[in-house]
Amino acid sequence: MAKKNYLKRGFKAKAERISNKFRAELGLEFNQPLCGFELAKHLNIEVMSPEILGLDNQQLDVLMGNSKESSGWSALTMTNYNDKKIIIHNTRASEARQQSDLMHELAHIICEHEIVVPKGVVLPSYMRYYDRNQEAEAEYLGSALQLPRECLVWALTTGNMSKKEISTNYSASLQMVNYRINTTGIRKQIKYIRA
Repeated sequence: MAKKNYLKRGFKAKAERISNKFRAELGLEFNQPLCGFELAKHLNIEVMSPEILGLDNQQLDVLMGNSKESSGWSALTMTNYNDKKIIIHNTRASEARQQSDLMHELAHIICEHEIVVPKGVVLPSYMRYYDRNQEAEAEYLGSALQLPRECLVWALTTGNMSKKEISTNYSASLQMVNYRINTTGIRKQIKYIRA
């Protein structure tokens, strides 16, 4: 069964343009890695560790890992009392996972997604619920910020990088590299370039 596409027509191209725009604003070449922490700083969004929540070590272990009851939690975006967005993320995750999580949360902010709470669902004030369309947009834009299509084509052709080298160079998991290759439709383009 095919996975339903929740992206609006033209969103993928828009996401690639947004990624290129932020690279240019930060003085990066199109094929240079974009750090989620640097992008957050550029957007004036503070990134914090969950330690600021005042949890003890056992609670932190459950939240971030190192515990049988670990939640597998990654990151969340909150609005503070000054109406400023902040991101709290799992500092125990791998560097690639932290980058991916940050880019996903930043994508929600860049897209100006609104928190939607379905009727009958009660969430604590710090939790968020995005609909499927918003999650699909954040997933695609977040991955485009981390590994833009143009950059990926360059890495696989001119840069002659393996997937592992791309993963290392761009602080992305191999799963992310494969996801981007599959969702950008560049396989045929790369075959044509190499031919």
